Amino acid sequence: MAFMLLNLCAPALFLSLLKAGSIRAQCTQPEADSSISQRFSDGSTVTFECVTGHKPVNSGASKSVTCQGTQWTNLELSCTRKSCGSLPDFLHGRYEMTGNLFGDTAKPVCNEGYMLEGKETTRTCRDGGWDGRDPVCESVKCSAPPAIENGALVDVPLESYDYLVAVTYRCNPGLNLIGQSTLHCSEDGTFKPDPPKCFAECTQPSFASRNVILTAEYLSTQRFSDGSTVTFECVIGHRPVNSGASKSVTCQGTQWTNLELSCTRKSCGSLQDIVNGRYEMTGNLFGDTAKPVCNKGYLLAGKETTRTCRDGGWDGRDPVCESVKCSAPQAIENGDLVDVPLESYDYLEAVSYKCNPGLNLIGQSTLHCSEDGTFKPDPPTCFDGCPTPKVPNAKRIGGKSPPYKLNNFIEYECEKGYTMQGEFSITCRENGWDPEPPSCNGKTELIYFINA
Repeated sequence: MAFMLLNLCAPALFLSLLKAGSIRAQCTQPEADSSISQRFSDGSTVTFECVTGHKPVNSGASKSVTCQGTQWTNLELSCTRKSCGSLPDFLHGRYEMTGNLFGDTAKPVCNEGYMLEGKETTRTCRDGGWDGRDPVCESVKCSAPPAIENGALVDVPLESYDYLVAVTYRCNPGLNLIGQSTLHCSEDGTFKPDPPKCFAECTQPSFASRNVILTAEYLSTQRFSDGSTVTFECVIGHRPVNSGASKSVTCQGTQWTNLELSCTRKSCGSLQDIVNGRYEMTGNLFGDTAKPVCNKGYLLAGKETTRTCRDGGWDGRDPVCESVKCSAPQAIENGDLVDVPLESYDYLEAVSYKCNPGLNLIGQSTLHCSEDGTFKPDPPTCFDGCPTPKVPNAKRIGGKSPPYKLNNFIEYECEKGYTMQGEFSITCRENGWDPEPPSCNGKTELIYFINA
């Protein structure tokens, strides 16, 4: 007895029994693995079975096909995934299931206030049912919370705490508590949030909204004792709104005195228009930009460079706007310029094209030297017609015979036994045939698949 796996789109079947005859009529292998090539004589029978984890949709359906001449009889057998049934909730927990059919999974999840005992194991629906067993969910317990420096818990700590039970911290006299004073036993068996800290200093001052920075000697210091003084300066590109305002603050206990210094962006002033051009400006304060734009008929000499207002003023320098010049326009196939071309042309100067005798001019015959130093629009083309298309296994049923000129059309029909791919009618355009000529292909064999 020989076995081989069928290559099917639906739930797979096994090819089970092969019985060969000795007459001339033969069937090809019934939709089996394409890597195996085998023939079956008239009267041969092939039996199928469902793969592991699957069962017949209809238990009474025939599992065999028979070779009759060169064709197989229809296969009635169709397979579907086995069901493992739904898993019930377990003590203090439940399953999050992707389904209850073969290959589906069930992830155990404990209820709030409980944790899985041991390693979490996802269960899978197998051929014989769900693998594994129900896990155990234990009540969450937290060990004693951590001690803090210069402070302690309000109550005497216990050895363990139940889920959501709270503890509270306090600082030694004269110190300030930074953070949350109350923590709770959380679902992962630890107290959250992090415990607080106790300090008797000021934290590093911050006045970012005023565009100020700490002077260098204080940048590495994180905390400041009572009476400490910190001096600020305006950030780069900024200046004091009031030059007489105090730049310092002092730590008084745990609070800083008010900072009088406030800063604003420096001004670079407005840029004057350039010769034959101007600037398009976003503003004239620190960080603003100015883009040079030449007047119509002029182009920037060199690469365009946008100028920026820096701490010391506008960077860069005024650009140069040169008069637009166009080089000689390009030549065209089967045509030429009406006049002898020059080495260069001024802005808006025009040139005209003509085609050789008997050809049609497609496009604009007259072009102008444009603002970017090129002639526009694109030069015309001189059209002489479309080549005769070659469409094997087809015949012309409409249109004209070659040669083909602009707007001539052809209609095709495939010979008997061939199928057309593409459009049957094509038209000669200035860029060639539109659409592309069709093709006539021979008949293709039909392949049938067994679906569940």
